[in-house]
Amino acid sequence: MKALCAKQGVNSIEPLLESHLSFGPFIESLKERAESTTDIRATFYKYIIEKFEANPATMQPIACTEDLSKYQEYLDLVIAAIFPVTSDPEKDIYGLGVPARLELFYYSDRLKQLFAKGTDQLLVATPEETSLEKVKHDKLTRLYKLIIEKVYNFPVTYLNDIIHPVDIPESGLKKYIKLNIDTRFVDIKLNGELPPFDYAEFCARQLPVEVLMDVLPLSLFRLEGFVIWTVEDVTQEEVLNHMKDLVLNMDQDNEGGSYELLDTIFPTLLDKRGTTAHLVPFPKINGTSVLEEQFCYTDTILGIMGNRKQQRLLFQQLLDYATQHPHPLVVPDVNETTIQSYPFLKHLPHKGIRSFILCPILHQHELLGVLELASPKENDFTQETISRLQAAYPLLVLLLNRSIALLNGRINRVIKEQFTALQPSVEWKFTDAAWQYLSTPEHERKDIGNITFDEVYPLYGAIDIRNSSIQQGNAIREDLLEQLQLVKKTLDQVSKAIHLPLLEELQYKNDSLLNAISTNLQAGEDLKVNEFVDYEIAPVLQHLYESNASLKPVLNQYFSRVDKTEGHVYNHRREYEESLAKVNNVISQYLEKERHSIQQSFPCYFEKYRTDGIEYTIYIGQSIAYEKKFDLLYLRNLRLWQLTSMAQIARITHQLAPELKVPLKTTQLLLMHSSPITISFRNDERRFDVEGAYNIRYEIIKKRIDKVHIKGSSERLTQPGTIAIVFSYGREMEEYRKYIAFLQDKKILKPGLEILDLEELQGVSGLKALRVHVNLEEAVVPAVEGVRIAK
Repeated sequence: MKALCAKQGVNSIEPLLESHLSFGPFIESLKERAESTTDIRATFYKYIIEKFEANPATMQPIACTEDLSKYQEYLDLVIAAIFPVTSDPEKDIYGLGVPARLELFYYSDRLKQLFAKGTDQLLVATPEETSLEKVKHDKLTRLYKLIIEKVYNFPVTYLNDIIHPVDIPESGLKKYIKLNIDTRFVDIKLNGELPPFDYAEFCARQLPVEVLMDVLPLSLFRLEGFVIWTVEDVTQEEVLNHMKDLVLNMDQDNEGGSYELLDTIFPTLLDKRGTTAHLVPFPKINGTSVLEEQFCYTDTILGIMGNRKQQRLLFQQLLDYATQHPHPLVVPDVNETTIQSYPFLKHLPHKGIRSFILCPILHQHELLGVLELASPKENDFTQETISRLQAAYPLLVLLLNRSIALLNGRINRVIKEQFTALQPSVEWKFTDAAWQYLSTPEHERKDIGNITFDEVYPLYGAIDIRNSSIQQGNAIREDLLEQLQLVKKTLDQVSKAIHLPLLEELQYKNDSLLNAISTNLQAGEDLKVNEFVDYEIAPVLQHLYESNASLKPVLNQYFSRVDKTEGHVYNHRREYEESLAKVNNVISQYLEKERHSIQQSFPCYFEKYRTDGIEYTIYIGQSIAYEKKFDLLYLRNLRLWQLTSMAQIARITHQLAPELKVPLKTTQLLLMHSSPITISFRNDERRFDVEGAYNIRYEIIKKRIDKVHIKGSSERLTQPGTIAIVFSYGREMEEYRKYIAFLQDKKILKPGLEILDLEELQGVSGLKALRVHVNLEEAVVPAVEGVRIAK
């Protein structure tokens, strides 16, 4: 039999260690057994011993290069003693090799088939993807384990298994086998004096092999004997380990891929070629099980893309069955009869599925999801299939629970981002307060007090829609006029077809309302028109439509022009609302993008809310960022950003104007407040508010400056195409004048600057403002008039 050897480089520790084939340790072991055994085996052992001792050459070390054919008789005796008569060389995997070398001098046919690769039949005893460095390291680890155990009689508990993935030609499946190397017939000989070895230090420091090579040089030892190679099928253990890794490593980014990988594992676990598997989670939202589309595309039952209604029906049928029948459903033959019993399987025959298993996955009596197994072969699943699934069941529970936790995390993030005021920049303080609450003994707990941030600087900005209430009023008036004119035309046409005195009274009332709103819309006039149309016109026209077929063409024209939801003409209001929404969405998206950007320099709290336009407040200070040192340069940076971003918003909304059905213009307003304030989180409103009497003045100013006038005039401070900056003190003005000059030099703002006194407001006096025009066009704008000081 030709020896099997590894490729060059794998046996790289050979120069460091002598290793020889020898039958001596085997014979010594047989002598011990012969003395302790009294049955027929003792006679067999003595026979082997006598045969070997009759030829002293067999008891000496044999060079690896020596021809072993002359020892064939003795080798046959060794094989007969070691491997049972029931072993089959064509099915079982075993062999005999040289110690510490990847070299076999005897092996079964099956071992050669799996481990001898290539035309030169080189031995591949380690996974092919393993590097030579790792092969060498693992061999040294196993060798030192052997030396410490046999020479020093110290136990070494660490394992160093070699796991091979192998493709089985007969089944077309991948298996995992563990290579076991039995060293019981190996002796270790010394080439000198045995050095001392501190086992306590070895255990405490877990000395690596590189250190052991200095402490115990391999040149001190030589090996004599042979090793026994056997393999163990560890497919199930390895598959379960892969599943554990999936569970432990699954996160938001790889959840879908983890499920896809899991599907490919099941055929190996079940030892079923051609089987397809799919795991579907059934998370609950507000107590109701829901279906996530990402898990449906390749699903056996629910994978019918393009027909959501049918998919939902199948999901509900599947959910109802799995809830009421929590045990595995095995369908050996998928046919018309089984589909009648289980309608959610209706699409299986079209997919070529002949046998099927549905396994509900439950935890604490709660349905977490289902596992589906499908095969194109009839009667392909047996009770053994169910038994193999049991080992994976706890891991499927963990995986589905992990998916549910990930979904809850996604939902919580959406809630936090879209519906609450809590942001990452301040969340740390709420987390700290919650931890302090939980770590306090339950009988000592008190309600969590106010969450406050001291000494923070506020920055306020407002983008308003100029004359939004006037625009809205005009839209309402236009719709009402169109509505009444439509009613007038319809009543005239109906009156020509039928005679009803009531129609004349309705025409009179309609004309009166038309006259009332022709010039302007008084308060309450819209309610009168709406009540007239809803309670007098609509019932009459509806009755005439149902009772008089000849009037249907006329009345159809009326009904086609009124909004199906409102029952009124709604065109102008809809155009106004769509235009307003478009402007606000553009502004909101821009600020949302900027909100993430400005956090990069220093954490701050950014609160944005919608009125007719968009308003925002930013708070920045040391108490918000506990891990980073605050400096006023971050405040100045934010103020410059405010001015720049307002100019950009003015430009964006100006360029948006041609796309709007109703022309809307925006005004931009900033409030400068140089003194720090204290803010506190209000649980009732789920938002921050200011604390203290002095700080409340800041809130009062915020609420009253949006429509403030220039002192001594009827001109509003805020104007389209400009940025207005309200301040109280001269030093605040000087800071912004620097920023304005900088942006004027960059052609973002137009030349020129207005310094304005503002009218007195209720509870507030002495306010001033800067006003500057934004360069709305691409071309460079020539210089305009200089500074104007309003007295």
